Amino acid sequence: MAAEFAHLLCPLCGTPLTKDGASLYCLGERRHCYDIAAAGYVNLLPPGKKNNAKAGDDKEMLRCRSRFLSGGWYDPISKTAARLGREAAGDKEIFFTDAGCGEGYHTCQIAHRLQKIGHPCSGIGVDAAKSGAAAGAKLAKNMGLTNVQFIAGNIFAIPLQDQSTDIIYSIFAPIPREEAMRILKRDGALIVASAGREHLWEMRCLLYGQPRVGEGVKMPAGFTVAHKETLSYQIHLPDQNTLSCLFTMTPFYYRCPIEGRQRLLASDCLTVKVEVDFTVLTL
Repeated sequence: MAAEFAHLLCPLCGTPLTKDGASLYCLGERRHCYDIAAAGYVNLLPPGKKNNAKAGDDKEMLRCRSRFLSGGWYDPISKTAARLGREAAGDKEIFFTDAGCGEGYHTCQIAHRLQKIGHPCSGIGVDAAKSGAAAGAKLAKNMGLTNVQFIAGNIFAIPLQDQSTDIIYSIFAPIPREEAMRILKRDGALIVASAGREHLWEMRCLLYGQPRVGEGVKMPAGFTVAHKETLSYQIHLPDQNTLSCLFTMTPFYYRCPIEGRQRLLASDCLTVKVEVDFTVLTL
């Protein structure tokens, strides 16, 4: 099993980081230091960037995601992601990176499911939101997952060593093509989970009246599609609180018409279709 906070690089000078007590130090001449926060994560966002405090999803979106996901509504997504990772890796130990991990729910569920079936693994969750990394670290601790760490970092400049990762997950997140090609082992896989054509269709109908069928996510150049499958099932959201949490964690929250928002928030319950496209990509 990989060591704690393994394979990390200093975001300033690009040299490997090593753990010493409650800090990570780089091996460069200036020996840059990054303290492990009390919450258990490490902030590897490049310092001095005035927008770092607002990077990633905001706290309200992350809170809603945590509340919704803790209800198990999206657990089949984590289960499918873990299975595809195991199938792609074969019998070897897995070191995975969850790029754009948000609050870390799927990261922890993937590690838990692999651990449950006895497949050795360790992983890093990376997200630009420090509050997301903190939430992930707290969840990992509560679940007893010592093999999962979280960092606040830029997924388009992931502070991980070249060819260090067996599996990269991109779950409802932007796909960091160049970084994926750099950190992925030559026999590794990039697993993308994206919204299917009719994902949350009933919610979209309330919001937009006559929504367009989704066009899917364009896969990055330089990879070969090794496998595709679609996960589809229905969930019944029993109350306004659950429905509102799901709405707030989606992109619709920021761009739907006010009339649609009012219709949705006037609903006491809703049955919606979950449809997720999984694509396994190799180099």
